[in-house]
Amino acid sequence: MTVAVISDIHANLPALRAVLADIDATAPNATIWHTGDIVGYNAHPNEVIELLHSRSVIGVMGNHDAAAVDVIDVLDFNSAAAAAIAWTKSVLTQASREWLENLPRIVELGDATLVHGSPSDPFWEYIDSAQRAGANAETLKTPLLFHGHTHRPRLFAASDPAGPVHAIPINVAPISLSKHALINVGSVGQPRDGDPRACWVLWEHSDVEGSRLGSATWRRVPYAIRETQAAMRAVHLPERLIERLAHGE
Repeated sequence: MTVAVISDIHANLPALRAVLADIDATAPNATIWHTGDIVGYNAHPNEVIELLHSRSVIGVMGNHDAAAVDVIDVLDFNSAAAAAIAWTKSVLTQASREWLENLPRIVELGDATLVHGSPSDPFWEYIDSAQRAGANAETLKTPLLFHGHTHRPRLFAASDPAGPVHAIPINVAPISLSKHALINVGSVGQPRDGDPRACWVLWEHSDVEGSRLGSATWRRVPYAIRETQAAMRAVHLPERLIERLAHGE
């Protein structure tokens, strides 16, 4: 089984198209999952939702998705994010709104759990330390967790089944997965790790003895950042959101 996992698209259509093209070239038969924040920040919420729907992508609701359909209050966001949410709400079609409303907060799919933030707090908690990763690993009903929210690709896992969860360095090579692996897939539409390229994870699930959970590979994909920026300026989204795309911050 091969799965492509994407997250934090944030209505960035050029980035999503580039990632889907990379998925099709790298793993043409892959199932595609997402870990939320489909909308917010960028200028193509309806087009992104339509494309995900056409590709039968399944996943969960992020905090920006929740705010866009009034599940949570926009007052919980900073001013730039809140402005982008207000604009998003003004342009969402009824079909897009219903699609977002029907996203679950957390879902289990075989050996993996999908959530945006964390199992403890699907919308808001950042799994950004070994302590938080370990606490959430203890609550998992599946061996693996795929999540997003921080916009930074990371892996927390135990080196042995009885050991503590800790940060494991990632690079371009596949990394074998063990029980209690928490996989942050990074961001398609607004990376914040200093690399402006879109990010996604290829999970190659294996049933080979000794590596039943398979491996994860983080992939980076260049996209037309200026096209995204031009679309944002055309609808008067905050300049801070526009500028940060070029720097991956």
